[in-house]
Amino acid sequence: MNLAAKSDYYEILGISKNASAEEIKSAYKRLAKKYHPDVSADPKAKEKFQEALEAYNVLSDSQKRQNYDQFGHATEGFSGYQGFRDFSGFGGGGIDFDFSDLFENFSGFEGFSSFTDLFGGRKKRDQHGENLRVDISIPFKEAIFGVTKTIEIERIENCSDCYGSGAEKGDSGKKTCSRCNGKGLLQKTQQTPFGLFSTQTTCAQCGGEGKIIEKPCNHCRGKGKIRKNRKIKVKIPAGIETGMHLHLQGEGNTGIGKGSQGDLFVVVFVEKHKLFKRDGPDIFFETPLSFSEVALGTKLEVPTLKGKAMLDIPSGTQTDTIFRMKGKGVKDLNSGRQGDQFVKVKVLTPSKLSRKERKLFEELNEQNGMKAKRKSVFDFLK
Repeated sequence: MNLAAKSDYYEILGISKNASAEEIKSAYKRLAKKYHPDVSADPKAKEKFQEALEAYNVLSDSQKRQNYDQFGHATEGFSGYQGFRDFSGFGGGGIDFDFSDLFENFSGFEGFSSFTDLFGGRKKRDQHGENLRVDISIPFKEAIFGVTKTIEIERIENCSDCYGSGAEKGDSGKKTCSRCNGKGLLQKTQQTPFGLFSTQTTCAQCGGEGKIIEKPCNHCRGKGKIRKNRKIKVKIPAGIETGMHLHLQGEGNTGIGKGSQGDLFVVVFVEKHKLFKRDGPDIFFETPLSFSEVALGTKLEVPTLKGKAMLDIPSGTQTDTIFRMKGKGVKDLNSGRQGDQFVKVKVLTPSKLSRKERKLFEELNEQNGMKAKRKSVFDFLK
């Protein structure tokens, strides 16, 4: 991982370092809508979308954000970071501590369970399983009212025949490693200019387990893991918006050793509607009206999320006038506020007139009822 090349998470989301949780969420939603690969034509959309998601996952978590603000990208991949130990172990006669302890708390860095795994020091630690991500698209109305979906994923699980041991009939198919005598570690002492220096390395023969597989499991071929397709029910709450994700704990890949199972993140994208547009909890609808309807006024039957409703259009309404229908929007998923529906009126100008219609318009025009008051071009030159 080239940490120097990574962009600042705040810059990616276009927010300040003092941004609130709501501002972080709003910025992520805006970028998710803009750069989702299914809707964006930008060749770098996928890359930008992943950057936004990564930035959001860190900055929306208070602990991760605190670590990032203090250490930057250098904290990525560290689990349970506690910092370096002090150097009080250095004495005048030599070194009386194991260097591997220095990086004991840095787990998960670049795929290694600890610093000592880089150089072969300790037994393999139990590791949390990898998290998985699935993107789903749902219809507009399902996002408004909520729905339960069944999704299919492929994940890594323990072999059902050997229970993850990799050996035939579980651990009974293993024997004690003869090289390390079941300890999983080999100790080596060397004379250095600083005195005796003792190191421990992982036994290469058993990989630090203390046992070796004598009879490999036929089902998983000694790996202990298999890939399985699983169907999982996901309850999508009413009011969800594009870019929001659902966190299903323990539905990811199986961990290593006694490590817990990873999680599943379901990222939701809402399909467009033929009539309605949405901005948060508010719904927007545009309707055409004839000249006579806006001139005389009318009662308009308007479609809403829960059926038809009547809207009074007063006489003299102009094109682009917006009417508010209180409480006809969506209930906000976070605040619980009930949104409104806004209806925008577009006045249709007739392109063809019958003789009778033309005569009526001419009569109105003669009475100056339809003439707009406007300045001539010469008025603007004065």
